[in-house]
Amino acid sequence: MKSVVEYKCEYTAITEQEDEYMIELIVSDMDGTLLTAAHDISPKTQELLLTLQQKGITLVLASGRSYLRLMPDALKLKMDSHQGYLIDVNGSSIYDFHSQTRERLGIMDSEDIQKVTSVFRTFNVEIQFSQDAGLYTYLPDSLYDLKKRIRGEMRLPDDYPWASGMYGWLCDMRDGYPEQKLILDLKEAPTSCNKISISQDPHFMEAVTQSLPHLGLHDDYELVFSDERKLEITKKGINKGKALDTLLEKLGLSNEEVAVFGDSENDISMLSGRPYSFAMDNALPKAKSVANYATPSNDDEGVYHGLKQLISEGLL
Repeated sequence: MKSVVEYKCEYTAITEQEDEYMIELIVSDMDGTLLTAAHDISPKTQELLLTLQQKGITLVLASGRSYLRLMPDALKLKMDSHQGYLIDVNGSSIYDFHSQTRERLGIMDSEDIQKVTSVFRTFNVEIQFSQDAGLYTYLPDSLYDLKKRIRGEMRLPDDYPWASGMYGWLCDMRDGYPEQKLILDLKEAPTSCNKISISQDPHFMEAVTQSLPHLGLHDDYELVFSDERKLEITKKGINKGKALDTLLEKLGLSNEEVAVFGDSENDISMLSGRPYSFAMDNALPKAKSVANYATPSNDDEGVYHGLKQLISEGLL
């Protein structure tokens, strides 16, 4: 990966007499990127993002989360006042704070759900169906028994959600998915959703990874890992990169006018082909391989340091 100085010199040489572009748009993934391991935005990063927005830079949060789960952090960053955007559910839609409207780019229908579940029902995995405000979680018998035991050991209340991964990795996502339903039979799966997530123990998911090329899904769907425990599936062409392309066209901006930060496979599509693309130090190897620049980890304020580097070079 290059330094900003090296890239800037190359770009100037190529464009010769043309004016240099300035960064007009900052796009950041959330988990593992903008958010620390404690799920917070560091005070220094928050202050810098507020300052840049006050100077007219537009902020975009791009996440696998639903837009409802993104709202608390977006409001903390005052994106409503500065007319920012949310790319949610891996590019399924774009929320515009100025118009307070949400442009839906893709959805999985009953045929998609049946095709995907027919493949993964033979695996011993948790299957989640994410809607705008709802989350359906399917558990095969063995995982239901396991989670039931873990919930007892943790003394969780009966209304605590069953969603969000295996082996003690349990979290409450009712802030973004207020409507949650546990299903033990895939006949109860919804007839539409924004994405489908497949979750299990990391070692088990390695076997799933090896099977993916043979499952017959790549032609019709995007299959990306958001972390080592979770595979996320959307319709083909529905990803963060395509959504960012749509937004850039709407705003009349080029790839040279955007800085992008990410860490996972679901960030690759928006990191690829962007001159100012930053992979966090904690990023998955595939994300690092397509980014032009490296920055410290999410716990070491990588977004802050990447932005400060761009500022020091006169690009922000």
